Amino acid sequence: MEHLEKAYVRDSVTAAEFKIGVPATIEHSIDPIKSAKYVAETVSHFITLMDALKLNMKAVDEIHPMLSDLMQSLNNVSSLPAEHEAKIRNWLITLNSMKAIDEINEEQVRQLLFDLENAHNAFYRSLSDKS
Repeated sequence: MEHLEKAYVRDSVTAAEFKIGVPATIEHSIDPIKSAKYVAETVSHFITLMDALKLNMKAVDEIHPMLSDLMQSLNNVSSLPAEHEAKIRNWLITLNSMKAIDEINEEQVRQLLFDLENAHNAFYRSLSDKS
């Protein structure tokens, strides 16, 4: 029974990693590093992705890499409140379920921009709260 339980837990974690598209070691950093470099990278990823959406980039193969980079950066600093991180993770799951040639529609673009802007603002607030 113990072997079955371990196999189930292992498979469910692997399935979750697959669905999100980010390895668990990146999604849940064990020892988050608080440094200016990671903060700067995270801010850069937020701005780059928001600018791309404002420039009408809507194809999955255009925005997925930027969203994935943002998620990885956020995990390095772990300053974003959980609710905002969950929204970004859900967008990554949404894009992972689409084909590379697919595009998000105008409503999705607006919602993603709204979620990113709110997360970006929350990220800044969390940094000033920690200092």
